[in-house]
Amino acid sequence: MRNNLVVCIGAMLVDECYTSLENPIPGTSNPSTYFRSSGGVAGNIANHLALLGQNVELITYFGDDIEGKWLIEKCNENGVGISDSILCKQNTGRYVALLTPSGELFAGAMTGYYDTVINITSLEKKISLLKSASLLLVDCNLSTDCLKWLLEFSEREKIPCIVEPVSIPKASKLQHLPIKNVLLLTPNYEEMAVICGKKGGNNPDKLIDEILSRGIKNLWVRNGKNGSTIYNTVQNVELTAPKINVIDSTGAGDAALAGWIYAWMIKKSQAECLLYGHSMASLILGVKGAIKNELTVEILETTVENYT
Repeated sequence: MRNNLVVCIGAMLVDECYTSLENPIPGTSNPSTYFRSSGGVAGNIANHLALLGQNVELITYFGDDIEGKWLIEKCNENGVGISDSILCKQNTGRYVALLTPSGELFAGAMTGYYDTVINITSLEKKISLLKSASLLLVDCNLSTDCLKWLLEFSEREKIPCIVEPVSIPKASKLQHLPIKNVLLLTPNYEEMAVICGKKGGNNPDKLIDEILSRGIKNLWVRNGKNGSTIYNTVQNVELTAPKINVIDSTGAGDAALAGWIYAWMIKKSQAECLLYGHSMASLILGVKGAIKNELTVEILETTVENYT
């Protein structure tokens, strides 16, 4: 009997967001405001799930520096289990974003050592934890070898696994990996194109068919302001984007996935999981930073009820 544990494996880092006062111009300095928050795909999802009362363990690395200690404090405050994370001498990971005045991402850059510090040897030492999980959440900040190992482990142990591509360059790692029976894959169209390689071309329908043909259970395609759709071999579930004044788009996709996972863990339907995902995204789009530290189940449920 599994204990309703979600294990999130991947990046937690420091987000530094610069919001340009006017539409940003490439190749020059853009006057901006500044905001710092904790971030990273696995870290964002783990923190939101913990705030929603879920049993969560995060496998990431923290640098033995001021930033790493700050991120550890954030996890402790929100109730994220980090006893299986790694403290090392590498610098803590960092993400820098330049946002438009409307909060949309103009350009971003990330640095970190998740693909080397978290390796197969370190994961093999955590077998007991991984086997106790009800769900694995894996982000593509990990190395290709680690992703392959985790996907094969998930398949062998019959533990549901969700894969978040993270970005176009990192999604390319999935092109030749065994994603059969993955519970959920969450790309946008550009990420789908690199996952498929030369198959499917630029035709969205062919890309969707190609990925589904590889045996995944659910494909969640995000399409920004046009909403999102979950595809599988039984039915497609579609939902429009929330009507909201966007303050900061950083972490909205991660929040959406946290909402979906929360609903899945409490055995909601596919349509309800999508609604919870969109509702979580709307909460994050309305605040600065990638984590809403004031999040409660009551706030999320009210947002779901009032979703428009």
